[in-house]
Amino acid sequence: MRMGVNWSVLAMAAFAAIGAAHAAEDPPAAAGAQGAVRQTEGVVKVIVDFARPLMLARPASTVIIGNPAIAQATLSDDKTVVLTGKTPGSTNLIVMDADGGEVANLVVDVVAAGGRLVTVDQGDGRATYSCSDRCDRVRPGEANPAPSAPPPQVIEGAGSAGAGEP
Repeated sequence: MRMGVNWSVLAMAAFAAIGAAHAAEDPPAAAGAQGAVRQTEGVVKVIVDFARPLMLARPASTVIIGNPAIAQATLSDDKTVVLTGKTPGSTNLIVMDADGGEVANLVVDVVAAGGRLVTVDQGDGRATYSCSDRCDRVRPGEANPAPSAPPPQVIEGAGSAGAGEP
């Protein structure tokens, strides 16, 4: 049986993404290179399932995360916020002091380890896959994506009488 067009496009995209990620990937020890950042605005990148400290210029008492399914933010002390990536996506983070004043307001971009996300545009929609040894579908708001069924196969050149036959 021949592979369908949609499945082969997904497979080619996944292999390209994995190859590029492996070519650009640092050794595992470099995962700690996602060190502490000192900023109060802009964009902070965090890797899924990794923590990253955010050092604040002045004391804070409240952290607000826009979408807790994407990232988690906790105060470890009054000048350190620990950001943890939960699932790929973007959300915002607002940090406030005891008087309600804004200490920080930034965007948190959570990315898959090594940037191994593959998005497949199909005629009826779009699907995103997180790829390492294999590709698993990422569903918005899902902290740990579950393995998905492969996309439907399209059998080329099969008539109505021979549909589904090799």
